[in-house]
Amino acid sequence: MRPSVRAAVPLAAAGAALVTFASPAMANAGQDRIEVEGPSYVYDQAYKDVKTKITVVRDKDTTSVLLRATGFPADAAGKKFGVHVHVNPCGPKGEDAGPHYMNPDGPHDLPMEHMEIWLDVTVAKDGTAHSGDVVPWRVAEKAAGSVIVHALPTDPATGGAGARNICTTVPF
Repeated sequence: MRPSVRAAVPLAAAGAALVTFASPAMANAGQDRIEVEGPSYVYDQAYKDVKTKITVVRDKDTTSVLLRATGFPADAAGKKFGVHVHVNPCGPKGEDAGPHYMNPDGPHDLPMEHMEIWLDVTVAKDGTAHSGDVVPWRVAEKAAGSVIVHALPTDPATGGAGARNICTTVPF
């Protein structure tokens, strides 16, 4: 079973998309860090005020992804939403992000939750949501392109999580 992280970190007010990368010294150590603020696209206008911050740290043999979000509508409090890494950048239509990213080197007899990066969140009363996942493989550069917040919790048997609410492009 892979380790999972659940972090409660407040999100600073998010404006236009922001992307930062690690210093060359960190990259030389076999680690890189990406931070992106979004979303890039909103597909369900009920979530137009949600702001996301995605942090990705790729090390030699692991990838960590942290999601921090604010601005969920009041009726989302207590609800669980599926959140996944997808293969393509966001686009005007939800399907533009393509399917979930899957570890191409993993044994395909593993349950889907061990082959993909899932960041499902439960929204707090104040409209915030935080989650993270650490997987025991390194997502290759440009192999994934976005993080999507879906309408439903992830079904562990199928990986499905309903409609796509918002999408943040992340240049993995």
